[in-house]
Amino acid sequence: MRTLRMGGWLRRTLFIWKGTVMAPRNYRIDNVKGVLIILVVIGHFLLPISTTRFTTNSQYLIYTFHMPCFIFISGYLAKGVYRDGRFKWGKLARLAWLYLLFELGVHVTEGLLEGQIGWRVDLFHESGAPWYLLALLLWYLFIPLCSRLGKWVSLALALAVGLAGGYAGSGLGDFLAADRVFAFAPFFFMGYFFTGRELKGLCFGGRRAAAVILGALVGAGIFLGTYDFLEPYRLAVYGAMYDRFSPELYSLCWLIRLICYGAAGALSFGLIAFLPDRRLPFLTKLGQRTLSVYVLHRLIRDLCQYFDLYRFLNVHSKAQVLLMMAGCVALSAVLAWGPVYGAFQWLSEAPFAVWEKVTGRKG
Repeated sequence: MRTLRMGGWLRRTLFIWKGTVMAPRNYRIDNVKGVLIILVVIGHFLLPISTTRFTTNSQYLIYTFHMPCFIFISGYLAKGVYRDGRFKWGKLARLAWLYLLFELGVHVTEGLLEGQIGWRVDLFHESGAPWYLLALLLWYLFIPLCSRLGKWVSLALALAVGLAGGYAGSGLGDFLAADRVFAFAPFFFMGYFFTGRELKGLCFGGRRAAAVILGALVGAGIFLGTYDFLEPYRLAVYGAMYDRFSPELYSLCWLIRLICYGAAGALSFGLIAFLPDRRLPFLTKLGQRTLSVYVLHRLIRDLCQYFDLYRFLNVHSKAQVLLMMAGCVALSAVLAWGPVYGAFQWLSEAPFAVWEKVTGRKG
């Protein structure tokens, strides 16, 4: 009977989370998310070893667009968060709970790496992987205001904040992930105001071909040129505050970020246009289960560092690096596997299921 009750809870949990996604299901978006979450995992596993030409170029290419594109899609799927003057506070509560869990997990794994796990958990300063969940919370809160201001005013303000926010400096830094909240805000609100008709237009006929070709050319340029020519500008892809750049670049950082916006947009739209709007083996299902992969892979990466598993990898061997990337694909599949995903969703929904049971009201 306990198993049956758990199954019912799980089914209700999956229904709640699926209910936050637009219906009918857009398989192109799922496929894009599937590719992006694989790139997220590969990018994080490359971070400790991005010292050679191949690893540096690979990491820079991934970081140029994987989070901007993810954030664009998050904005596109956020249209139901605020509708008819009503805010879905349950969505924010679930994000806050997941952020807390992620922070606790990262606090433990980073403590292991540092040799001491402290009792104090700082929830207000974040520059690691949990920043994305915190940023989503803050962007969601601005949706009612942007709905009132309208599309073009909101996008102009988001762009201005994105370009000028980097000058806020280390005084603000990673407080509430402000550096990333500012830097990536244009992608979220561009996605929020992007319509289904515009998405279809991008993925049809000549526009589709142009988007794919442009994305491929930009990607090739970044992959072939980063190690030799773009190294001084690498921090731009992380959404870093401008005072972290070299002093001679400080006054031009807004322009560097603007160029990065263009490159990220070209790569993102190229990927979206390239992938089909139909179910694909493995990729579509993976794209529907990205949260468990996003949270859990980072903890596993930290544990790999803690147990010094990177010593078995020859970073100068492209074959071994490619094998590690293939392992990242396999890890993504495992973390999106039904039992793992179900357990993750159960933990994510646990307090809200208890609230519903105690009060009889949905959390």
